[in-house]
Amino acid sequence: MRFEDRNEILKPGYLPLESGIIRYDDGSVTIAALTRMPHCRAKMVHWWFGWLGGTDQYKLWHPVDHIFSDWEDRGNGGNYYGAKHLVHETLGGGGEVHKLRIHFRDPHEVFDPARYDQVDGHAVCARPGSLERPVNLGHMTHFVRNTDYGCEMRTRFWMGDVHHQDLTTKLPDEVVQTIRREALTDDFCTRLHRHAIEEMGYLADLLPVLYRQVTQDARF
Repeated sequence: MRFEDRNEILKPGYLPLESGIIRYDDGSVTIAALTRMPHCRAKMVHWWFGWLGGTDQYKLWHPVDHIFSDWEDRGNGGNYYGAKHLVHETLGGGGEVHKLRIHFRDPHEVFDPARYDQVDGHAVCARPGSLERPVNLGHMTHFVRNTDYGCEMRTRFWMGDVHHQDLTTKLPDEVVQTIRREALTDDFCTRLHRHAIEEMGYLADLLPVLYRQVTQDARF
């Protein structure tokens, strides 16, 4: 599923690829991961991204890969829409340190608003990019829907729509192709897939107790 087909994830059931990697002829890549989260609810995942702060909290999410966390343009009251999460992390248990600026978005800007509002869940949407140069590598969503046992997260990284972080500035096609080729290697994609599975597994374990301790909300 390419980014243009993103509204397909709003349908009931599952898509042909729920965990794995698809590489396209133009150099773009879709990376999917599925995490089942017993005793969690979609509202807890939404809360997590609003509560998540500095490095100590970030390390709860993945104590091996996560190194540093800070924020830009973050509003009060846990609103992360429009904020940029500044992170340093490795992928898949080691290797290169990736320094990222992750631009969070309102899911109504990403999905068909009317169809999105019919879903019993929540989508965390962003443009993942570089902290060291003003370039985004594509789009991502953590699409969380409630289930009878808790909730499940269907993660998608749509990598390859390389664009300037100033959306009014267009990158030359040759720059886009070069960045795709250099950044979206097989090793990077494999590590990102593993990282997504691991960090959301950690989150599934810690979130039910943490959410209730911090918010005092015991409703399921």
